[in-house]
Amino acid sequence: MAVKPITGMLRRGLILDLGIALGLGFVMGNAFWYGYHIPRTNARDNYYKKIEEERAAKAQI
Repeated sequence: MAVKPITGMLRRGLILDLGIALGLGFVMGNAFWYGYHIPRTNARDNYYKKIEEERAAKAQI
């Protein structure tokens, strides 16, 4: 053989690519969940809680 066969390169690259993809996916998923979704959900819940409290206060008067 004139050229040495390439062995293990595809497997090593695949493992590296999958590790990076899963790691970045996990990081970006957490950034979305805790950086956008949870604050927006809390803001929505607080808004509707305020509306309900105002409605209840008007009903008592």
